[in-house]
Amino acid sequence: MHTNTSLKVLLLAGACALASSVHAQAPGSSSPKTAAESPNAAFVKQAGQGGMAEVELSKLAVASAKSPQVRSFAQKMVDDHTENNKQLATIAAHENIQMPKELDSEHAQLRDKLAGEKGSDFDRDYVDAMRADHQKMGDLLKSSEGTVNTDELRTFIKKTQPVVAHHLSMARDLKTE
Repeated sequence: MHTNTSLKVLLLAGACALASSVHAQAPGSSSPKTAAESPNAAFVKQAGQGGMAEVELSKLAVASAKSPQVRSFAQKMVDDHTENNKQLATIAAHENIQMPKELDSEHAQLRDKLAGEKGSDFDRDYVDAMRADHQKMGDLLKSSEGTVNTDELRTFIKKTQPVVAHHLSMARDLKTE
């Protein structure tokens, strides 16, 4: 009789483990995905990094740019990207996704490089970075349209695309010495 009870306990434990495993892998289950699995989390991470970099680099430009036009552009980037970052953070919180807290190594190196520059060199390198970053962000937004899977993120992308395109156009039109 003891063997029969042990067998029942093992079968029950196995059935519970199998059911738990199937539920965790079921499409549409409410189990949270890891950042590596979730297109939403990947988008939030990349867009958050880009937005954070725009603000940090542009604050530096507001203080250090030689050209009044570059300073004015930088202030617009601080204002627009600060607001955009707040919107993304709200969406990320709704979706239980962690926003990046610090710059990635590429942008940290760029910030450090720009911090050591002055005058026309600073202006040229900052504007070049803004052109490249806005192009990259535009590409991210376009490629993420079909991969994110919530209406909130899709709406955010549609609303952000024309703003990023306008920023890229402004950056391309800036003249540096």
